[in-house]
Amino acid sequence: MTSRINRRQMLTVAGLTLGAAWIEGGVLASPATAAPADPITLEPVLDRPVRVLSADGAAPAAAPRQLAVRIRNEGRELAAGVQLKVAFDDRLYAVLAAPVVTLGGRRVATTARTEPDPATGAQVCTITLAEAVPVRAESAGELIALLGTANPHLYPQDLISDPVEPVAAVPATPRNAAARRSLRAARPSNFGKAATPWGVEVGAGWSRATWGPDDRYWYYYPTVVSMTGAGPGRTAAAEFTVSVDPQVVTGIEVVSARLNNRPYATKKITEAAGITTDTVRQLRWHTRAKLDAGDQLDVRLRVTTRTPAGPLETITHPMVFTGMASNPAARQTGLLSVSRDDSSWA
Repeated sequence: MTSRINRRQMLTVAGLTLGAAWIEGGVLASPATAAPADPITLEPVLDRPVRVLSADGAAPAAAPRQLAVRIRNEGRELAAGVQLKVAFDDRLYAVLAAPVVTLGGRRVATTARTEPDPATGAQVCTITLAEAVPVRAESAGELIALLGTANPHLYPQDLISDPVEPVAAVPATPRNAAARRSLRAARPSNFGKAATPWGVEVGAGWSRATWGPDDRYWYYYPTVVSMTGAGPGRTAAAEFTVSVDPQVVTGIEVVSARLNNRPYATKKITEAAGITTDTVRQLRWHTRAKLDAGDQLDVRLRVTTRTPAGPLETITHPMVFTGMASNPAARQTGLLSVSRDDSSWA
């Protein structure tokens, strides 16, 4: 059976390329009949690079997002039995149970196994072609091996020291010349300089507005926003956004705050921006609080509501979130937003 995978699907299941890749095996010509070496080259499948933070405060590293390799076999087919090996750092990647090799979108028959390399500690996925692949031609499309997806661990297992530089290598054989190339991603300037990484976790307290016969309809809205530093470094100035449905909530304001159970001046909390449409009321606040590990800022909100005349056709679920994760030193705690979807409106 022939199966096809489009580019969107490829990008969905692809992850980081981190490790070494090389071609080996295949049927070799004898010295008496060997033809001039034909090039086989390996290239990363480029996409937006992923930021990798380390506990030692080094500048965030850049790693290719895709655990995928493009194979260019100019002038020579790849025989069944040829192997592609990709060594990767499993602190960053999750491989597919069955790696995917495609030629112009058509799936190529392969077998695969993954095992650790005792010498380096890397995981090595060996993909073996179960069918021959013809000489590269533009009309046939690209030969791409797709092994996994980006899976950087969330806090507290997210800090990775000294990630391995991705490298592709082809050993010399009578059929192909030796080749070696780093697959390292270009480091964007917005990845920032050396800084101690930090994280933040967002929580909320809720109240409920009710309406209709016997209060059969209800809507939850936040009345307390909590932000906790996850460390190890001090956070940037804390900021948060509240998003609610304007059919129920007519206004929100900050009335008090506490930092580590001590009063925190509300004049240090300023409304930064807000939008209101037919479907959403969204307000953002900036604070001056920079949170060390374990510090907690609690902000109390005064929320005004209206009583709808009856059931509503649609609802915007309430959400509290922060945009602090865009900071180059921010850890991905997985707790950057909180919401409720248990309102009853229709």
